[in-house]
Amino acid sequence: MPRKYISSLKSGELVDDVFLVLKKEVRETREKKPYLNLQLADKSGFIEARKWDTTPQLCDSFNKDAFIKIKGVVETFNNILQIRINEICPITDAQVQMGEFIPCTEKDISEMMNELKQIIKTIQDPYLSKLLNAFFTDESFCKVFSTAPAAMQYHHAYLGGLLEHILSVAKLAISFSKYYPAIKRDLLVAGVILHDIGKTRELSCERSFQYTDEGLLTGHLISGVLMIHEKVQKIEGFPSDLRNVLFHLILSHHGEYEWGSPVKPGTPEAIALHHLDNLDAKVQAATKAISEHKDTNSSWTEYIKMFERRLYKK
Repeated sequence: MPRKYISSLKSGELVDDVFLVLKKEVRETREKKPYLNLQLADKSGFIEARKWDTTPQLCDSFNKDAFIKIKGVVETFNNILQIRINEICPITDAQVQMGEFIPCTEKDISEMMNELKQIIKTIQDPYLSKLLNAFFTDESFCKVFSTAPAAMQYHHAYLGGLLEHILSVAKLAISFSKYYPAIKRDLLVAGVILHDIGKTRELSCERSFQYTDEGLLTGHLISGVLMIHEKVQKIEGFPSDLRNVLFHLILSHHGEYEWGSPVKPGTPEAIALHHLDNLDAKVQAATKAISEHKDTNSSWTEYIKMFERRLYKK
C-alpha cells in the first residue's frame, strides 16, 4: 500500500507509516510524567507529534535523524494538525526508501542543467567563459551542484534547489541587464551562476540537510571564493581586477553585514546580484510558507522569522 504523505493528512485519519525524526524532545506533563514531543518529516513536509505515557526506555530507543514507524491518529490542536502517537517502533536505514524522505525539486534536473549550460555559452568574455566551463565541464562538480539544496530551511531547501535557484536568478539577470546598459552583462550572469557554489561544500544531504564541518567553519561565501580561486589559478592570464570584482560579487551578495556579508555590494553588478538573489529567495520562501501552512481557518500564516511578519494567504 503506497504511503500517505504528510501534506495530504487530514484530521481524524489513522497513521501507520515510517517517518524521519527532525526534532526530539522529552518533556514533562503537569503531573511530572515524561512524554515525547517530536517533529516528523517525509519529502512532502513535516508535522508535530506527541507520544504520551512514554517510558525512559522508549525515549532512549531512537535519536534525532532516526527513522521510526508509528501508529497514531491525526488531530487538530489550535487549528494545526498534529499526530497523537499510540505506538513507536525504531527501524534501520536499510528498511526505508530514502527518496520518500528527502524533498526534491519538482522540475527536471537534466533540463535545468542543459538550460544553464546554454546560458553559459552566451558568455562572451573569454576569461569568464573559461572559468565557468572549468566548473561545468567537471562531471563530479556538476553531479553535486545539480542535486544540492540551496538552503537548510528557508528557500529552495530540497534536492536540486541550488540549481533551480541559480537558473531562476540567471534568467532574472539576463532580463535585468537589458534595461540597464551600464551593467556588465557577462560579469553579472557569471556572478549569479557562481555566487552560491560554496553551498556544494557547506551542506550535506544524506538524509536530512546538515551543515558540513567546512560549512560551519567557513560558510559558503568563503568556500565559494576559494573554489573560484582554485580554478582562476589554472587559467593563464586571468586579469587580477576581474578576479577581484568576481570575488566581490560572491562576498557581498548577502548585502548587509548582519546578513553575513563581509563587505557590502560596491559595484552596480554586485548591487544587482544581491537584490535579484534576495528577490528569488524571498518569493520562493513566501510561496512555500503559504502553501505549507496547515491552519485552513486562518487567512494568515504563523510568524515567519525570515520575513519578521505573518503572510497573508488568500
